[in-house]
Amino acid sequence: MVQNRDLNLHWQQFIKLACARFAASNTGIGIDVAPLLLAAGKINPDWNQRPNALSLETSILAIDDQQLRSSMAAIVPYLTWIERGVFCNSQDVNRAYIELVGPKGVLRNDQFRFGIYWQQANTFYPKHRHDALELYHIVSGTALWQIAEQPFKARLPGTSFEHLNRIDHAALTRDEDLLALWAWRGDLSFDNYTMDS
Repeated sequence: MVQNRDLNLHWQQFIKLACARFAASNTGIGIDVAPLLLAAGKINPDWNQRPNALSLETSILAIDDQQLRSSMAAIVPYLTWIERGVFCNSQDVNRAYIELVGPKGVLRNDQFRFGIYWQQANTFYPKHRHDALELYHIVSGTALWQIAEQPFKARLPGTSFEHLNRIDHAALTRDEDLLALWAWRGDLSFDNYTMDS
């Protein structure tokens, strides 16, 4: 059975590390969200009592920062992930996310959304758009990202970048799975989320 006390300590460490990365991101969203996230991180989630079946071991082992790697390895199995796909004719789920803080998050908050995103290697996430201002911070894996009609650009671990003003964006993984932290500010509704087929 999961030990909540240990998970809570890993959770608090994870939130502090995520806040530090957002604050250092040199992005408006990151600087805006970091103090809100730090305050929300003082509340412990309700943990699942059994680990989920989504295998993120490869992505977690690829995280360079030992503290972030250990805190994420401890908490992610005991969170409920939203599995998406199937893209690229895969027979498996090839992307998943969790909203840790937000209107529908593990911790409820109407000011922002914050979570973790995973995308399997060799998967294309087609162009999509939403009214929310969005920040990604890559923690493992290199992926190609496209904004509007610009060429795809490699985003390496440690990279932070924003999607602003309902601009189309897409993501393509090659030979590595992608694991990233994400945040939304502004219009947090999914009502205006659309994706190309």
